[in-house]
Amino acid sequence: MVAIKVVMSDVDGTILNFHHQISNNLKNEVKKLTAKGIPFVLASARSPEGMKQISRELALENVPLVAFNGALILKEATTIFTKPLEKYEVMRILTLLAAHFPNIGINLYSENNWYVNKVDEHIKGESKITQLTPKVADLASLAATVPVHKLLLIASEAEISAAYEFLTPQVTTSALYLSKENYLEITHRAVSKAEALRKIAAYYQITCREIMAFGDNYNDLPMLKAAGIGIAMANAPLAVKKAADKVTKTNDEDGVASVLAKLQ
Repeated sequence: MVAIKVVMSDVDGTILNFHHQISNNLKNEVKKLTAKGIPFVLASARSPEGMKQISRELALENVPLVAFNGALILKEATTIFTKPLEKYEVMRILTLLAAHFPNIGINLYSENNWYVNKVDEHIKGESKITQLTPKVADLASLAATVPVHKLLLIASEAEISAAYEFLTPQVTTSALYLSKENYLEITHRAVSKAEALRKIAAYYQITCREIMAFGDNYNDLPMLKAAGIGIAMANAPLAVKKAADKVTKTNDEDGVASVLAKLQ
C-alpha cells in the first residue's frame, strides 16, 4: 500500500459529533499525525471563517483550508485556488427565487463573508451551528460587486425539494446538491471536493493515491473516490458507504480517530 502523506476530512457529520463538537480523542490523534509530518486538511461546505475555530481546536497550523466544497482553498491569508459562481447565473438564480420561492432563506458566501436576505428560524439555526452571525443585505446588488463562492438555500424539506427540481434545468454553469434534506447548496460546476483533493495533492507535490479522505455525505463522494483511500462514516448514506474503500464508525463513535490511531 502507498504511504499516506496527507489526510483530508469533511467536517460536519464526520469529525464533529451530533453536538457539533470535536472529541479529545480526535484532538490527540491529529496531534500525533501532525507530529509525524502528515497534514490534516479540513474540506467542508463551510466558509473559511466557519472552520477557523475547528482548525484552532485541532492545532492545525500552516495547513490549507478547503472551503465551499472546494470553491475556495486558503492557507492563512494566501489564496491557493478560487472558483466563484458566474455572476450572470447568480443574478438569474436570485431572480427566479424571488419570483417563485419568496419564503426560502438565501445565504450568500463571498470569501470570509456571510450575507443573507433575511433572518428566520433556519438562518438562526445555521448561525448557532457555525457560531457566526450573518449580515442582512440586498443580495442582488451585492452579487454584482463581490465574488460569490456559494449560495445556500434553507427552508422546509418540501420547499427545498421543489426549488431543486425547478432550478436544476435553469442553470448551465452551476452545480446544485442537497447537503441536508432542507439545505440546497449551489457552487460552480467546476468545483468539487475531488478537484480540491487534486489541488491539495499538487500543493504538497504528492499523488492523490497518497491522500486518505473521510466523509459522510453525497458531496464527499467525489473526494472519497479520488483519494488513495476513501473512508465513509457509518452514519453516511448507503450509496456513499458502497462507493468508499472502507467504512469506519459513526461520527458519534469517533470513527475518524479510530482510523488515525491505526495509521502508521
